Amino acid sequence: MPKPDLLCLVQLLDGTIETFRVSKQDEGVVLLDLVCDHLRLQERQLFSLQIRESSTAIASITANTHSPRWLEPEKPLKKQIKGLVSPFYLNFRVRFFISDPNSLQDEQTRHLYFLQIRSDIREGRLQCPLSAAVVLASYAVQSLTVHQMSGYTDVCCWLCCSVWMDAQCLLPTSAAEMGDHCPSWLPGYLSKWHFIPEQDEDFLSKVEDLHPQHKGLKKSDAELCFLNTARTLELYGVELHAATDTNNAPLMVGLASSGVAIFCNMICSSFFPWGNIIKISFKRKRFDIHLKQKHGETQDCEMSLLLPCPKTCKNLWRSCVDHHCFFSSNRSPRSSRLKNTTLQSYRKLITQHLGLGNSKPESGPVCQRVVGGMVWNPVLRRSLSSEHLETKSLPSRSPPSTPNWRSPRVRHGIRKPRPSSMELTTDLKDMSEGEDVFYTYRASVSSSKTSEGQGSPQHISGDYNPATDDISLQADDSITDEDSLPQFNKGAPGDGDLMLICIAPDKEGKFGFNVKGGVDQKMPLAISHVKPDSPADRSDPKLMEGDLVVLINGRDISEHTHDQVVMFIRASRESHTRQLTLLIRRKGPGRGTSLLHSLPTLTLNIQPQEEKPRSPGPSERPPTLEESMRQLERGIQTGSLCFHFENLYRRKPGLTLSCARIPENVEKNRYRDILPYDTTRVVLQGKEDYINASHITVAPPVSGVCLRYIAAQGPLPQTFTHFWQTVWEQQTHTIIMLTTLTERGRTKCHQYWPHPPETKDYGPMRVKCHSEECNLAYVTRQFTLTHTELGEERAVTHLQYVAWPDHGVPDDPSDFLLFISSVRERRKGEEPLMVHCSAGIGRTGVLITMETALSQLDQGQPVSPLDIVKTLRDQRAMMVQTTCQFQFVCEAILRVYKEKQERAAAP
Repeated sequence: MPKPDLLCLVQLLDGTIETFRVSKQDEGVVLLDLVCDHLRLQERQLFSLQIRESSTAIASITANTHSPRWLEPEKPLKKQIKGLVSPFYLNFRVRFFISDPNSLQDEQTRHLYFLQIRSDIREGRLQCPLSAAVVLASYAVQSLTVHQMSGYTDVCCWLCCSVWMDAQCLLPTSAAEMGDHCPSWLPGYLSKWHFIPEQDEDFLSKVEDLHPQHKGLKKSDAELCFLNTARTLELYGVELHAATDTNNAPLMVGLASSGVAIFCNMICSSFFPWGNIIKISFKRKRFDIHLKQKHGETQDCEMSLLLPCPKTCKNLWRSCVDHHCFFSSNRSPRSSRLKNTTLQSYRKLITQHLGLGNSKPESGPVCQRVVGGMVWNPVLRRSLSSEHLETKSLPSRSPPSTPNWRSPRVRHGIRKPRPSSMELTTDLKDMSEGEDVFYTYRASVSSSKTSEGQGSPQHISGDYNPATDDISLQADDSITDEDSLPQFNKGAPGDGDLMLICIAPDKEGKFGFNVKGGVDQKMPLAISHVKPDSPADRSDPKLMEGDLVVLINGRDISEHTHDQVVMFIRASRESHTRQLTLLIRRKGPGRGTSLLHSLPTLTLNIQPQEEKPRSPGPSERPPTLEESMRQLERGIQTGSLCFHFENLYRRKPGLTLSCARIPENVEKNRYRDILPYDTTRVVLQGKEDYINASHITVAPPVSGVCLRYIAAQGPLPQTFTHFWQTVWEQQTHTIIMLTTLTERGRTKCHQYWPHPPETKDYGPMRVKCHSEECNLAYVTRQFTLTHTELGEERAVTHLQYVAWPDHGVPDDPSDFLLFISSVRERRKGEEPLMVHCSAGIGRTGVLITMETALSQLDQGQPVSPLDIVKTLRDQRAMMVQTTCQFQFVCEAILRVYKEKQERAAAP
């Protein structure tokens, strides 16, 4: 064993310095493992060691900020310390910042994230607006225990800085256990604390004002709130490297989870997603980024930058490679190819997804497996009716080696847009929420030509022997004898079929469809849009909106994230066939028909099963509340309720959207496909009368209650004035916001209000924010809205729900039900509530449906969620956007009813 002859001093994130001894012959990973073992870290892949070029123990890492050099795990230490004298100094730091800190599994990892971000803000490495810095500092103070507040006395304390004093004199010893504010503390109790580079008394005064609002928040929760606020910063998780362009203008190169950004004067001027980068190379001081062809161009693009020296250029190149490898490997294992003649692929397809190959008694299922978010139960009636496709929640875990990106609860954080993380291509900006990717993979110049957009179904023949559990299959693309196959493609495929679709990209590498869903979004993967005359539209059978994706190139995607699915589809373009093969399930009755027909000699051993009761359709109303709840519960259990929802029209036939589509109004729509009906749109006074908002009125029968809403999209910068004009003209005193400003790096809503205690003008409307109170589920703000031309003012309450995860629905409806209660308390007669999310249809529809149902429950009237959704869609298209949202609200209604019953039965 090599002699440990190298002394390494590692500064940890709490400021302490630890000593480790290793051999010069050891690889870097040996030292990194020693440090991680010392800290008892579980999520080690997120951390690394940064090499100090200075050999002084108290050297700041600021010198390394614009050219960070990281320890290479696979390289011997002796090759990495050339020119450095003993001892060898390093800094232990977070290397990779994931976009959602809530998904970090270990509390220790979250604590280290917290320590680094706090230090980076304090020392100026992470820029932070003053308003956000106040919030962050208040959480930082709340996170301190009395021991931390009184026990640290030097540079190793939690807020180490160049000038420090004994922290024991800062706070009284009577402080509460978890950093709670004590009323006996005098103003200025934070005067010696250091939070940001150039803080003043006014800043500290604001922190002291905000700190008491966090009373009772535990240390771990305060740190998580800190992280949820910090992740909205423009440069959160961005590793910066100094560079210049070819004209010697200074630039900064930022490496993030989604790609490479170029900053000019710390403003993001260009952004290149990893998927658009073909190659990254360097030669001496020149750093080159090779990009894919843009539409209409004949050759690849290249961007060149100059670094200060060859060493810094290599550092940047190495960091690019590391970031790309880390975030790509954690999102998308390489997709396996679907071989047309591979027996195993089709054996898996038939046995796992049609339930063949198992012979169980009639009393139990043949097999039950989650397929594309649906539980496929093959013990079906001969018709394979849809009642036996039970909608279930997708597994909350992620597949092996894949991080769990599910966000169980977003704590009360103040969110701001992240321009540097915005998608800068027009392909993505117009999609509605949930439709994340429009595939535009471009073929390389050397790619072989294929028939444009021509796809064909995969013809399969085979024999199945139930006695031996064996399947003999042959796949042949060249079958031409129609007599050897059933009448498979004589007409349109039946609604409800399982079918194979093969799609080849066009000359530009486009497949031409949108998808939404994934295990991280808690909804099955589905086709949300098919572009007309695209390869997907020209395939045979044709890919259709609403198709549920079961397999991609033979891979079961039921437990994969949305980003992984994106990479699987991308991988098919890179294969030698360049074909994408999808097994899809078409919604509707008769599931499995076409795939079964394509197996003419296959004998199915399907046992009949007792028919389950159906829940009522939209036109059937049960006579009593109790009966409606029984049918609601049965509908949830069998999945038939979701089946009826999926077959409900998304847009009411016969209603027009003309006003929203005229040229001067197009730019006022956040999404091109989410538009208000002409008959129910909100009409503003004056020349510009359009806003993407709809009047919604719900009057449950018999109850005598009339609930009025204005359902709107999240305001855009160019519609702030129209939004506040609507609030004034419709005389609403309550605004309900159901989204954060950014989600997964994309802007969902622009901030249309000032921070407290600021005042801001929006046309003739002046808004003053008086206060901002946070709890675990939502933020309450108090505004004064003044019409400057009329000289009149009104009080407006702003409720922002922040506990909804980035996509999908909350895991537990408790917080949402508390929020609904707060909304109902503020309702004044028939005054309309202004409700918006991002598009103004999904979460907005859920809230309106829920409040309507609660009103019916209070009156003892029967509740039919399908009827409510139908009523909403008659007034604004696509209200309650997804199946998982509908199921969530149904389960929440049932929960409230059962809790009422339990309280009534209690003595």
